[in-house]
Amino acid sequence: MPKVEIKEVREAENSIRDFKNWLSVFKTEYDVAEEALKVLQEKVADLATKVGSIKCSSKGVDASSVKPASNTLRDTKGWLAVFAKEYDLPEEAVKVLHSELDKVGGKLGQIKCS
Repeated sequence: MPKVEIKEVREAENSIRDFKNWLSVFKTEYDVAEEALKVLQEKVADLATKVGSIKCSSKGVDASSVKPASNTLRDTKGWLAVFAKEYDLPEEAVKVLHSELDKVGGKLGQIKCS
């Protein structure tokens, strides 16, 4: 049975960890409310859990195990519009958040099986 490539999963996990660490800088730089940051951190933690659940099938990465992670990433990016409006975030801050989440998505897309 094929197994998920540990290197790619670690890189995806590391990109999520880096994003979580970066959020404290983001909070200070854009003066983000503590409660807003907490919600964002919860969404990122949920994504990390789902990335850890990715499995392989005989055809490669099991699409049904990637879908929850992909959906969570998509939903988090969609939620940023509400987040920005609710907490009056500058447009630049939202662009930066999207860019950072895109990095996570890029690493997610690199996960493969061997």
